[in-house]
Amino acid sequence: MPSTTTPPLQPYVPPPQTKDSLDWADLEALDLSLLSQPGGTQALAEQVLSFINKNGFFYVTNHGLSDTQINRQYSIAQALFSLPLDEKLKYISDTASGDFRGYKPQSTGKLSTRDNDERYNIPKFTPEHERPHPQIIKEHYDEIREFSLHIHDRILLPLLRLFATVLEIDEDSLVNIHRYTEPGLEYLRYMLYHPRSESADAENGNIWAKGHTDYNTLTFLFHQPVAGLQVLTPENEWRYVKSEPGRVIVNIADALEYLSGGFLKSTVHRVVRPPGDQAEKPRLGLIYFARPEASVVMRPVGGPVLERVGRRLEGKYLSALEGVTAEEWARARIAKDHRFRTGVVDEQETEIIKGVPQRYYD
Repeated sequence: MPSTTTPPLQPYVPPPQTKDSLDWADLEALDLSLLSQPGGTQALAEQVLSFINKNGFFYVTNHGLSDTQINRQYSIAQALFSLPLDEKLKYISDTASGDFRGYKPQSTGKLSTRDNDERYNIPKFTPEHERPHPQIIKEHYDEIREFSLHIHDRILLPLLRLFATVLEIDEDSLVNIHRYTEPGLEYLRYMLYHPRSESADAENGNIWAKGHTDYNTLTFLFHQPVAGLQVLTPENEWRYVKSEPGRVIVNIADALEYLSGGFLKSTVHRVVRPPGDQAEKPRLGLIYFARPEASVVMRPVGGPVLERVGRRLEGKYLSALEGVTAEEWARARIAKDHRFRTGVVDEQETEIIKGVPQRYYD
């Protein structure tokens, strides 16, 4: 009788950092341990105000997750992506309808230039998201859930309270629209970029993911040493974002920009071909996408800061988003991505919903 268990997980060993001299972005680090100290929240709020219009990327430290816990998730991801393709395709996501839960394969054939990654998205561990998973996920379900809940409860929620302080609104204003038990499309992602030949990359301008913004609230990227992630600076220059042990990279995304009336800017970023000493390495990623609850309407939260500085979003976008929920927004973005990636359209579409654009920066 065949075994119903998978082989033991192989240890994940992060690849070494590149030795190439790269133009690294100068990013701030927010020490979350300060939030439990007298005056710490205000000190961090002032730090956010000092950098928020310079870089939408920042680091968080003292976040409560060890390198061992993070590398354990990478071990699970390694095992998942090593499964035969026909097994992974049993869990394919319905991206055509805007649903990113489950597996997304790498594009192949004439569409292979459109993406060179595969992904597996694990949604919130709530009844609405109960679904089949590969055996490797089921065997490690509890620890994946514990890891995901830690990100939501111990990293996301403290940052949302911090941003509420920055906006001078009630500290739970943002927390109350990101409740874990409520319906929503929040998820943990395992992601694998496959290396391409130098000539194939050259044909695509060495771009692995075009310059874009994310469409959630905050994105958390865990230590991933293969360089390639870049941020667009206010000076319109692309700079590399360095990933280091002990630091989680965080970027502000569209939902938080809209909720803050444009005061907190969504981060423009892209992924490019890694430097020469890493160009042949797979780029394995561990990412968490935090989103507002499904029914939350994409409107500014208001407050003293917005009253003083005014909304920094164009009025036509604010009016277009009236009545649009966070779920409708996310599903529209996912569905548009599907249409281009699968060849339904030959150019990436610039309108997401009701005239609100998706901008590209390459």
